[in-house]
Amino acid sequence: MRCAVERSRRRGSRWMGRAAWACALLQLAAAAPFPAHATDAAGHAAPAAAAGASFQRAHGRRAWRFPRDHGQHSRYRLEWWYYTGIVRTAEGRPFGYEVTFFRQGLNPAPDRRGSAWRVGSLYLAHLAVSDLARGRFWQAADTGRDSLGLSGAAADRQRVWVNSWRADPLEASRDGVRLRAQDDAFGVALELRAERPPVLNGSGGLDRKGAAPGEASWYYSLTRLATKGTIRVGGDSYEVAGTSWMDHEFGTGQLPADLAGWDWFGLRLDSGEDLMLYRLRTTDGRASALSGGTLLEADGRVLRVRLAGPAAPGPQEGEVTAAAAPEQTWTSPATRAKYPLAWSIRVPRLGLSLTVEPAMEAQEFQPAAGLPFAYWEGAVRVRGERAGRPVAGEGYLELTGYAGGLRGSFR
Repeated sequence: MRCAVERSRRRGSRWMGRAAWACALLQLAAAAPFPAHATDAAGHAAPAAAAGASFQRAHGRRAWRFPRDHGQHSRYRLEWWYYTGIVRTAEGRPFGYEVTFFRQGLNPAPDRRGSAWRVGSLYLAHLAVSDLARGRFWQAADTGRDSLGLSGAAADRQRVWVNSWRADPLEASRDGVRLRAQDDAFGVALELRAERPPVLNGSGGLDRKGAAPGEASWYYSLTRLATKGTIRVGGDSYEVAGTSWMDHEFGTGQLPADLAGWDWFGLRLDSGEDLMLYRLRTTDGRASALSGGTLLEADGRVLRVRLAGPAAPGPQEGEVTAAAAPEQTWTSPATRAKYPLAWSIRVPRLGLSLTVEPAMEAQEFQPAAGLPFAYWEGAVRVRGERAGRPVAGEGYLELTGYAGGLRGSFR
């Protein structure tokens, strides 16, 4: 299928000065040192004065509390709120969408008393819509800073904004959210209502990415959010409904230096299971021994997933082993990056065998404001078997590091 890529002219020209400024600051922040900060037994930061304060690393145990933990965690240097979904019109026309907010901390304890212009964090937002029926892809990005309240995130609820793009709490829904992100040519206005409680990934929400202390993040998912609202593309608006996925992750220096990129899956099956799986790729082409994920069963039981490999340890109690292998690649005409878009995933102990294929090929987010590298993020379709019975599903796939290195952006 030949697909068109639509880009935001407004954020591709008028905003380029601010984009270059933000990108430079993000890369400088990524290279800055960040000594570990003391924590208490619950994993929270110990009190510190603004002068000499340092960012906290993810380790130990955390006492989670929602909706508080939907908010920002300023003691950690990098944080993101990630929303993807597949929605359809009443006639069945499908769309995929992505709205992501990133926070890059510059100071773990900014002193606001001197000036309202002081900056504690920089913000970056990505917006993309895939018109899966017509093979068209729209993307845009925006940047901001938390001075003067231009961008920011609440500390006690799911509220984050970058200029006019926003995620706000949904009334009468502890984990629900209202998304509003509009660009010149396209946009989304959606309400997401959680059908399942937050799922803690890793060990109690601590998701290790490397062997060194602190190479980890706090990470949870909302795997099924009933979604309704409006998608706007090409001058037309469509009433839609479907299902979304939300990830929230925060940490400091969570990725090891030898990490080249990752392959991430967020899949929902019609048999009731939800699977989050990631393969961390090292610079020598191997999958890290810490690759894995989480399988949420239809009855609510949570299983930790360990991705099989020669360096991976055997499964522990409450774990299952999975295998993920690329089956087919696609070469981007824009960046010449070769992305593995079709996959085979197996969880032998559960009799689960899946084939994952892109709903459309051209869903590459090309370099934009605040992002020095391209990545592929798009809707996928799933088919396969569970214990001898056919299953189908859908979700999102994210592929990074195929169009150049991460350049320290997540370390």
